[in-house]
Amino acid sequence: MRITPHHVVDESRQPPDRTGVDDLLYGARVAVWVRHFVLLAWFAQMNYRANFADPNYVPNSLFAAATLALNGYVHYRILTGRTVTWRWMLALSVMDVTMLTAGIAVSSSFQNSFFVLYYPALAMFAVVFTSSRLSFLAVTLVAAAYATVSVLMEPVVDLEAKEEKILFTRIVVMYGIVVAVNLISRFERIRRREAVERERELQRERVELSQTIHDTIAQSTYMIGIGIETAVELADDREGENRDEILAKLYATHALSKSTMWELRHPIDAGPLFEGRELSRVLRSHASTFATITSIPAEMVQSGREPPLPALTRRLLFSIAHNAMTNALRHAEASRVTVSLDFGDDGLRMSISDDGVGLSEGYTERGHGFRNMQADAERMGGHLEVSLGGPGRGTTVTCVVPYGPHGGGM
Repeated sequence: MRITPHHVVDESRQPPDRTGVDDLLYGARVAVWVRHFVLLAWFAQMNYRANFADPNYVPNSLFAAATLALNGYVHYRILTGRTVTWRWMLALSVMDVTMLTAGIAVSSSFQNSFFVLYYPALAMFAVVFTSSRLSFLAVTLVAAAYATVSVLMEPVVDLEAKEEKILFTRIVVMYGIVVAVNLISRFERIRRREAVERERELQRERVELSQTIHDTIAQSTYMIGIGIETAVELADDREGENRDEILAKLYATHALSKSTMWELRHPIDAGPLFEGRELSRVLRSHASTFATITSIPAEMVQSGREPPLPALTRRLLFSIAHNAMTNALRHAEASRVTVSLDFGDDGLRMSISDDGVGLSEGYTERGHGFRNMQADAERMGGHLEVSLGGPGRGTTVTCVVPYGPHGGGM
């Protein structure tokens, strides 16, 4: 099993169920952060009024430094998107227990407080490795190792009844922590898998809806448009005092039918996004459809290679592109539209340009189109830019989205 930091990957390129992979990724993130905190606290405790002449100081410092180095490397791999396997996390857990047990053995004291570090180490193991049997086996091995070291440090015959009870209590707490963390993790996994299944069902319904619209309403609207075009041709050949009025109404109705057909393409062409198709492929097809319906030439230009993008990011970018193209159709009187996708190293940039009449001042107050696009961009952690070329010099709508945990990309 391998984990990557990508929140969502195209379903067409992955196994149907990624919940186990994502659970492991989440557990790994939690474990490395908790381990950083514990190790820093350990360093602080060792160096607070430290006795540098203590023979245990150097070995304990080396133990902590080695664990911190390995944990930092695993954390680096997670943050940079490199492959991390369960073996890395197992190695960290084994190192935790080994270093703690060795530190307790070196101290040769039953009263050594290092034993408390077993608790977060076991809790992190239970978060990453969600199997109850594996967690039970791990805590049993740790308890056996700790009990053995304690007995060897101070033989049973020398242990007082009070100390035996303390040892028993410490081991019981180990089991209690593992059981509690395992139960909580299992509950959270169940809730998450139910949410994932609901989202998948919703996506299936959206795909079915897009296909239904394509097969019914869109086809009917297309036939209505053809009928209106025929009526325009017939009216144009006739003479009469109402000819101009009839033609005006037919032209207006024909323009409305085109606008309606284009609006219906939003749910239709968005369907492949829910199936995991790349944004660039969908936008290329969308631009071709725009040209077919409106008779306005349109093209999609791509720069760079599209990385795996979250499904939400692809949907919101598609929605922004569609709304910008709708404005070009309805208001810009454009003769050409260009959709540009630039995939950089740190983020992506999508621009929709037309050569129309441009936007007048106060355009944001008319309708909800630009406010909705701005809200979609902010939802992805990006921002929207609108370039007003002035009358007759067109308009460019640009959406910039950074990659990373605070942006919509990857």
